[in-house]
Amino acid sequence: MRTLTGFWQRIRPDGSPLVRTSDRIEAALTITVILAGLLAMPFAAAMGSDIYAGRMAQVAEQATDRRPATAILLVDAPPVAIRLDGVPIEGKSRVPARWIDGDVVREEPVDAGNGSVAGQEVKIWLDSRGDVVPAPVTRDDAARNGIGVGVGVWLGCVALLAVMFLIARSALARRRDAAWSREWRRVADDWAPA
Repeated sequence: MRTLTGFWQRIRPDGSPLVRTSDRIEAALTITVILAGLLAMPFAAAMGSDIYAGRMAQVAEQATDRRPATAILLVDAPPVAIRLDGVPIEGKSRVPARWIDGDVVREEPVDAGNGSVAGQEVKIWLDSRGDVVPAPVTRDDAARNGIGVGVGVWLGCVALLAVMFLIARSALARRRDAAWSREWRRVADDWAPA
């Protein structure tokens, strides 16, 4: 509460005579930056919502276009890599596989987890032509993308506002320091011995 009272005394025009104009400008800038940061929230939310809607359109399109299939690996995948601290590194490699698509037996490389062995079944996704495609976008992916963009846009706006505020505050500090130097030079002349 004490901080808010002191802040209000700095920005009101009839405040203490000890409060300089630059102090009032800095307080007004602080309020402006805070309000601008709050006003950026709906803008960021709208951006995130647009991304979410676009990704949901992809979800609907891919739900009708893609179907799962099971492929059988024809060779072993590369072994799992181990970090120096002994923790395995999960990865995928392209490995030749075979699957049946309707009446057609197909063979081509598919993504399989490292350490997979020949004969192991791997889930793959096919499009309407029977080509191997990435897994379809899910509702969770769409939500993560929308939230990520919304939060990222808002944080970017807040960071930009913070940088602008710090630049303005630095300029005000330089101005105050220059005023102090002028005053000290004037006082030094008055206090100098005759």
